[in-house]
Amino acid sequence: MRKLHDRLKEIGPKRIHKKLNGLDNADGLTTREKLEKLVLQNLKRKGLTAGRRREAPVVVDREPFLVKDFFYPREGRYGKVRLGDWYALQPEALAIISGSSAFSGLDIHKVLFFDTETTGLAGGTGTIPFMLGFGFFSEQVFQVKIFLLQDLDREGEFLAAVDEFLKTGNFSAIVTFNGKAFDFPLLETRYILQRRRMPLLDLLHLDFLFPARTLWKNTFDSRKLGYLGEMLLGLSRADDIDASTIPALYFNFLRHNDFSVIEPIIEHNAMDLVGLAAVVLLGARYLDDYKLTGDEGEILGLGLLCERAGLLEKAEAYYRIAKDVSGRNAVSEQAVRRLSVLLKKKKLYIEAMTLWEILSGTNDLQAFREISVHYEHRERNYYQAVEIVEKALGSVTLSPSQQQDLEKRLQRLRQKIAKLEEIDVTCDV
Repeated sequence: MRKLHDRLKEIGPKRIHKKLNGLDNADGLTTREKLEKLVLQNLKRKGLTAGRRREAPVVVDREPFLVKDFFYPREGRYGKVRLGDWYALQPEALAIISGSSAFSGLDIHKVLFFDTETTGLAGGTGTIPFMLGFGFFSEQVFQVKIFLLQDLDREGEFLAAVDEFLKTGNFSAIVTFNGKAFDFPLLETRYILQRRRMPLLDLLHLDFLFPARTLWKNTFDSRKLGYLGEMLLGLSRADDIDASTIPALYFNFLRHNDFSVIEPIIEHNAMDLVGLAAVVLLGARYLDDYKLTGDEGEILGLGLLCERAGLLEKAEAYYRIAKDVSGRNAVSEQAVRRLSVLLKKKKLYIEAMTLWEILSGTNDLQAFREISVHYEHRERNYYQAVEIVEKALGSVTLSPSQQQDLEKRLQRLRQKIAKLEEIDVTCDV
């Protein structure tokens, strides 16, 4: 710290005398305190505090947005799929995966893959999707086009450029990963704030997060896109940036206009789009040839997708395969359970009974209930039905409501038996 005497020299004797007269009315201040106050005023006038010069804000003259293109050859292979296989894909596969027949008539070559990078995960007007990435098949390549917002005050121009790209592309459908819950609502908010309508709303939308959960729930602990890409396609993300650092890197880029800061995020987004396209393609190819699957859990997942799409015969076939090949009890039991439901719908009760008996061996409450219902209503064998209910009461861990339900069923069955026995006695007399 410099002495007061040295700092007063910077002000000058004449200015000190003039300003000191202005402080004469300051109550309770000693001469030294008045001089120290003059020094502080002088520092503030120069833009200095505590001996440090205030940094001038960085003023950057740049375009409102940047567009970056990447090109991936059709022959590029990722695990079991080749990007060019997309051209042979039947749209019915996307209809099954999405659970919507609307996809069966679309132009498979006009499907758009979409992903965003944002300033946070909280949502709302304070979260900005500063990077919009689009992947699509173009001539002999899979092309990725990324739009980067470089000036937060010119977001309207940024969105206008995106709109023009979408209009020119004439796309028929869009594929995202968690787009319905996150990317779309967030981006639509930005469009509303700019008094524009989001054109993506006009496209058929397949959010692949939900089919992915169905397909790989019984195979992998995680269904995150990056994890699936690594496990299924061999897309190593070892050198990838940590997603949690992306907002900070973007703001750092805005501050210093250093492209090397934002470049890893662009590459991250491009790889996400390639991974999304390849994973969707793999799921579609599974439907054509289940032997491409590497796990019985995936076969079970195919059955669940087909059942939800109303393709019960295909679902039944997949459940039978999963039941026969599974070495894991959890997968086998689920396959048996879903298969029994389909057989019941087809009124193949005898075969369904075989499956319910298998499940009852694992103390499956629903199986016990189905068996008792079969004996009660189809075979009119109330004694056998009572035996099944009593077995369930003695072997299954029940909630209070389940306990009450079974006890009511048991009481009703015993009343039916009592009436039958009463009739028999009357007849004998």
